Amino acid sequence: MAAVFESFISPLSWQQVSLLLDTVQYFEEAPKLLSLPQEEGASVAVPITAETLTAMLNYLDEQDAFTRKSFALSWEEGEQDGHGTLVVQLPTGDTVRQAADLSLFSAV
Repeated sequence: MAAVFESFISPLSWQQVSLLLDTVQYFEEAPKLLSLPQEEGASVAVPITAETLTAMLNYLDEQDAFTRKSFALSWEEGEQDGHGTLVVQLPTGDTVRQAADLSLFSAV
């Protein structure tokens, strides 16, 4: 199976990640693919969970809610079709890895 998406950089602010987290929590029982902006090009649909967004939000400063930081996102294909790992590199260089079963996510 082809990659769910090509690796990209997403510039996100505290305000944006906070709103994305609210959306994911609202749809907790029916996970959605969220559209994240790229530095260049169209938005990308990503299977992202509240835990991953919380880790991203914890890096950002609410006092500086509109300053964007660059997050590198990539997809690692799993052994089973439709399974894989979302890899988010925080601006600090730390990495968050989130296992994902794509069959559980639907478009918004």
